[in-house]
Amino acid sequence: MRVEQVVTSIAAGLAIIAVGVAGWQLWLARREARQAMQRSESIRRMAAASESNAEKAAEAARNSHTQAERAWEQVKHARSQLEEARQERRASTQAEQWEWAYAVTMSARELLDTSNELVRVALDSGVAPHYRLAADRHYHQSAQRWQETMVKAVARTGPDLELQQQVITFSTVHQRLHGHLGVLLRAIETGSLAEGDKLTDQVNGLRKELGNAHRHLQRTVSASLATPDTPTQQITAARSQQPSTEQSSTGRPPTGRSPTSQPSASQPSTSRTTG
Repeated sequence: MRVEQVVTSIAAGLAIIAVGVAGWQLWLARREARQAMQRSESIRRMAAASESNAEKAAEAARNSHTQAERAWEQVKHARSQLEEARQERRASTQAEQWEWAYAVTMSARELLDTSNELVRVALDSGVAPHYRLAADRHYHQSAQRWQETMVKAVARTGPDLELQQQVITFSTVHQRLHGHLGVLLRAIETGSLAEGDKLTDQVNGLRKELGNAHRHLQRTVSASLATPDTPTQQITAARSQQPSTEQSSTGRPPTGRSPTSQPSASQPSTSRTTG
């Protein structure tokens, strides 16, 4: 009987141990299951957050694409406006050049005609003194208009070197003739001018030289107008056609022109002692 009781006690103890081990394993299994559920829930939340972030990124990409298209349209519109402005500027510049070229040639022609008329009246012994004074006054007015027109035209149009040289040549010859005219009128008024005097030959020679300078000036002005753009404008247009490495929808090209050194022409005296 004791052996059976011992065996029964042992079996009962083993059963209790087995139940305890099974319970402990069940508890471990439940803990692992809870951890697995927590991990899966965390993974689901991360997946949902990733999907939300992906949707936001896609929306941001669509917005960026739309803004880029709008910006590109603005750039193209700005380019078209800039090209229109450049064409208008070229047209206005060409028109201004024509106006100043006409003014320069006409004032130079008027100065040439009035100086010739003054010489003719001065050498004509049958002309009354008041006619000589009127011709002298008209000549001075033409000289003043020539100086003002020449200075403004050179400052506003920026002519090339050849045209500047012709303007300087015409002004230089006129200054020499201006000085000889003063001496000639003074000699006529004082009666000291003899027939065949050397001063008369010098004045007539300067008249012809002034006429030649006027023809060269008019020819150079016509040749400069045959070119659609000035050298400065040609350089600016060539630079504007080159591909730019940087583009800005708000940037503006330089509208100003490079300052060109202008020749300084001394203005002849507008007063002369007439005795």
